[in-house]
Amino acid sequence: MILNLPPHSLEAEQSVLGGLMLDNDRWDDIATVISAESFFSRPHQLIFSAMKTLIEKGKPIDLITVSESIEQQGQLEHTGGFAYLAELSKNTPSAANVVAYAEYVASYGQKRQLLALGHDLVGQASDVRTDMATLLEEAERRLFGIGEQHFSGDFAKMPTLVDSYLDRLEQRCSHPDDVVGTPTGFEQLNEMTSGLQAGDLILIAGRPSMGKTALGLAVCEGALNGRVTQPVQIYSLEMPVDQLLSRFIAMLGKVPLQNLRSGNMSDEHWAKVSAAIKILLTDWKDRLLIDYSSYMTPAILRSRIRKNVRKYGSPSLILLDYLQLMRCPGQENRTQEIAEISRSLKVLAKEIGCPIVALSQLNRSLENRPDKRPNNGDLRDSGALEQDADVIMFIYRDELYDDKTPDRGMAEIIIGKQRNGPIGTIKVQYQSEITRFEEITGGNYGC
Repeated sequence: MILNLPPHSLEAEQSVLGGLMLDNDRWDDIATVISAESFFSRPHQLIFSAMKTLIEKGKPIDLITVSESIEQQGQLEHTGGFAYLAELSKNTPSAANVVAYAEYVASYGQKRQLLALGHDLVGQASDVRTDMATLLEEAERRLFGIGEQHFSGDFAKMPTLVDSYLDRLEQRCSHPDDVVGTPTGFEQLNEMTSGLQAGDLILIAGRPSMGKTALGLAVCEGALNGRVTQPVQIYSLEMPVDQLLSRFIAMLGKVPLQNLRSGNMSDEHWAKVSAAIKILLTDWKDRLLIDYSSYMTPAILRSRIRKNVRKYGSPSLILLDYLQLMRCPGQENRTQEIAEISRSLKVLAKEIGCPIVALSQLNRSLENRPDKRPNNGDLRDSGALEQDADVIMFIYRDELYDDKTPDRGMAEIIIGKQRNGPIGTIKVQYQSEITRFEEITGGNYGC
């Protein structure tokens, strides 16, 4: 009977181990490619682990040191003994191709992991007691873990870094008035932030009814109009798609949202709706991507984003509405859950290479203060949000607390944190009936 063994190549594994004994300097070349678990043969796993231990202790890898290291662990007989180690070294004529062999070993190792994952999923899916959402989350987490395996990274060489930096600096100097990052749609906000930067996690936070979603959509509008070849991805966990489209039509066409809800529409309203729809279907066609799934975890979000990147290209902006509606199974409490979500969003922003704007709730306790303008300490559920975010924007509308305020119809966008820029406040006009923020002249900047 012929056994159907999992994918592997004993010859490639032997060539890696033998090559390392011939040339210890090749260790750094393969350490980023494979680990002991990449090897199919248990003896080869033990030998590779012994080599790793020797390297970490600053000792050479050769026939004597490797055999002694394995013998000290009482495992020498399980690796074929001294004779097998000698055979590895003898049968490998050169270390020249050790990296290529290591890549074969790594590839086969990943295939075996995929087979194991498939086997586990079959068993779990066959169990009627298995929770479907938990199973999908676990499947995506393990699948992407296999696809993104890496063990360490190389240092970037300083001449390369400096050359690249100078190129970008010269480009900025030749166009000093240009927005470096993704435009926000607000000139004053662009001046304070230089646009939303690739790899940054930006929080837009506020109490209920302050206009978090409206500001998030306004920033999306600025990105779509300012980066006319790139899409914007929106993940709306709170609003159904009809409500989100109503927001866009109200904002773009300047149609009162209440009229869209009630159906009390005049001919003028319909004309404005048509103008807004023209923008959605023509100017933003295939560039405004909306996902309105109600259940979202970091792994699922990552999967959806990467799928859309492959299909529609790299986005200029990703909007998440809102952060506290995400879930992260496996955490002990809500604070740890939000901390892991926050960390994952920051890592994802760097990985995708675009700004991620996440809307966030604030603690109710600020309602007890005389001055109800929010600050970084008011972020809800976790201090990790303040730590991970590159930019934190708060929305404050005084008219919600004081009906006699002179600032009716006005909103403050408070930059409470900016890792690489100033903090301060700008004032904008907010038209609540059409949920639209408009720029006004003048601004108050400060640190």
